[in-house]
Amino acid sequence: MWKKTFVVPTTVAYLFRSKITDVGNFAGRLGTRFLVVTVVPNVLLLGYLGFLLAAGAPGHLPSPGHALRDLDDLTLNRIVAVTLGVLVVSVASHPLQLPLIQLLEGYYWPGKLGTVLADRATERFRHDQEKALYDLPEEDGLSANWTAKYKARAAQARLNSLPEHTEDLLPTALGNVLWRGETSAGQPYGLELLAAWPRLVPFVPPDVLAEINDRRNQLDAAIRLCVASGIATAASVGLLLRDGPWLFLALGTYLLCWACYRAAIAASRGYSISLATAVDLYHLRLFDGLALERPANLMEEIRRNEVLMKVFRREALGPRDKGMFQYIAAKDGSPADPAAKASSE
Repeated sequence: MWKKTFVVPTTVAYLFRSKITDVGNFAGRLGTRFLVVTVVPNVLLLGYLGFLLAAGAPGHLPSPGHALRDLDDLTLNRIVAVTLGVLVVSVASHPLQLPLIQLLEGYYWPGKLGTVLADRATERFRHDQEKALYDLPEEDGLSANWTAKYKARAAQARLNSLPEHTEDLLPTALGNVLWRGETSAGQPYGLELLAAWPRLVPFVPPDVLAEINDRRNQLDAAIRLCVASGIATAASVGLLLRDGPWLFLALGTYLLCWACYRAAIAASRGYSISLATAVDLYHLRLFDGLALERPANLMEEIRRNEVLMKVFRREALGPRDKGMFQYIAAKDGSPADPAAKASSE
């Protein structure tokens, strides 16, 4: 039974609340993000719907000439009104980005029909996971046969796009890829990224954060275009249902929707790689930021991070947990400044 709920946030949600160094930088990032992720898809969607309506749909057989004549009749006042309308729609819809991601990930499909569809979709990924595990060769059964090697590599690639545990499977490919990427990034070090990443962000170099944000913007733009083309497809069917060959426009918008969804999956893989790279390179700075001694080896780090995750989740600690860490003091006896130390590295 599919039991995923909307209340589970993802690392993408935390990246929306990345550290803001100053108002000027925030305005610049917001301007680029707002333009690419929200304004451009809205302009394309509203422009397409406006073309259909200006061409005569749904009351008459659409005519491009009719739409061009309406375009010639546009006055400055109408252009300003349309521009303001697009901006209002964009500003109003911009906060919906996270719910749209959650929807396409499969966290929240409402109603009985949504639950049934989610169950069936999740079952399909469960079968795919079982088949991929079956196709993997045994450790002592590796074959030199090229076909067998290709089959094994393909099976491993499918597993890398799915959560490790069956109970974590989601109904969509996008959700499964993001889940795997977000959970596996900190797994080698015992880090839960939902709790650790917001605390690690201040110690990640700006150029690395810029790369992660760029990957995130690519993901969000692909998702917006996917949703916009999906709305355009539904509108095309409704407006052009009785207009014969014009219905091929609905096919075109559907293909665009499918292409944008596949692009979102590819972007999520790139985003996950960038996120994992940042964690690999700078995970020890989390100890610097907390003025704690760095662990001597990976096993010790994993044990310490288990306790740190309890701290970040505000769980109760036992005496043994509390005695696992030792704070670092500056040479003059005052508390160390880990932020300055990390920024100088």
